[in-house]
Amino acid sequence: MALTPQQCEFFHSFGYLVLPGLLADDVDWMIEEHRKVFEKNGIVHDGTKRTYVVPFIDQTEKLCTLLDHPKVLEVLGSLLGDDFNYVGSDGSYYSGNTSWHDDGGQRPGGLVFAKFHIYLDTLTRDTGCIRVIPGSHLPGGWRDQLRENIWLQPFCESIGVAGTDIPCVAIENEPGDVAVLNHTTYHASFGGGTARRHFDLNLSSRAKTEEEIADLEKFILPGERTKEKPSKYAPGEQDIMLGTATPERMRHLEQVIERENLDRAAWEATQ
Repeated sequence: MALTPQQCEFFHSFGYLVLPGLLADDVDWMIEEHRKVFEKNGIVHDGTKRTYVVPFIDQTEKLCTLLDHPKVLEVLGSLLGDDFNYVGSDGSYYSGNTSWHDDGGQRPGGLVFAKFHIYLDTLTRDTGCIRVIPGSHLPGGWRDQLRENIWLQPFCESIGVAGTDIPCVAIENEPGDVAVLNHTTYHASFGGGTARRHFDLNLSSRAKTEEEIADLEKFILPGERTKEKPSKYAPGEQDIMLGTATPERMRHLEQVIERENLDRAAWEATQ
């Protein structure tokens, strides 16, 4: 479903967009693949804390096809451009509350990063659904205040307000609903159970200027390159993602792989 101009404007103005039932027809196989990835990595979730796998969709052929899915491509193409980049993914079992946080310190006005959230359980505001602070991705006074009070905990304490009472929108969901958030939009969840199933795709617009290329590299490249730590999120480290890629999928991988290869070559030249 290609998005309307109004939906795109909502996303850019408020930093999030909800798409009810977008992947409702895919829920059963996504639940099974979510289970397989944790099993493949020998990870058992015991419910005491969040358990996660990074990268995530890269690890099974079926999950990789989300980058070929017409509905996914139309939504992301509408928000980020048809030549958007896939920059990684993670999958989780969530347990308990999360603090208020954003997903990165991207440069204000720089390359746009977004997260395509897929929740596999029915969640309400009281059982762990994601909550967002609309407009908190925009640079300026409010955004600066949020960044200054990282996780909002000092701010909440100073005004005597619990994290659950921060003004926000609670995105209640059914399996198959999708929420797309700008990486710098503040979000949290409260009151959830001990095994909330979730995974996401991290994405960006195509980098076209030197400044945007620097933004992309800051996200995808490791802080310190070693043979054991070749990259943080770059696809291409996973044979399945590349080995099953169509020409259309490669369009969303190629810029990340190019920057990764250039950085690796420069590092190897110094060894």
